[in-house]
Amino acid sequence: MSRFYIPTFVFLLLVIEGTLFQIITPSHHDMNVTLVPRFLVVMIVFIGIHFGRYSSIVYGLVFGLIYDIVYTQLLGVYMFGFGLIGYAFAYTYKQIQDSLFFHLLFATVAVSLFEYYQYGLYRLIGLADIGAVLFFHERFLPGLIVNVSFAIIIYFPAKKLFSYVQKQASLRDR
Repeated sequence: MSRFYIPTFVFLLLVIEGTLFQIITPSHHDMNVTLVPRFLVVMIVFIGIHFGRYSSIVYGLVFGLIYDIVYTQLLGVYMFGFGLIGYAFAYTYKQIQDSLFFHLLFATVAVSLFEYYQYGLYRLIGLADIGAVLFFHERFLPGLIVNVSFAIIIYFPAKKLFSYVQKQASLRDR
């Protein structure tokens, strides 16, 4: 049963990121700020650190495809981006697994790279018409603050969940 905890948790983050987060955040009528949650990117990085490259790529591809089908008009943008993030940020070294600093650093870099990947791709095909400076101030910085805050909040519960699932998996393997 414990093998379904992480996919269920990541699926709940997908729902929160795509629907509930827009309801929870206050409207910014007087401010031109767009808060873009990238909770899945943060979790894919954490999964890659704790479970390895294969798991993070699979989670990235599967949940990226689900995100593309449900929330976007272009198939493959999120799937490729999440899969690439899962591949690039899977460091299973024990020193990195035990370090809050490296978790937050990798999550911040991953969110930053994914935001600019998505902005550049949408700008290239003509779906985004916002300038780079405006994008940085109105979307990138507020989104980065939200996602780093989420990474800080979710770090210890995710680490506890990952260690529980690993412990249950080792008990099943006996």
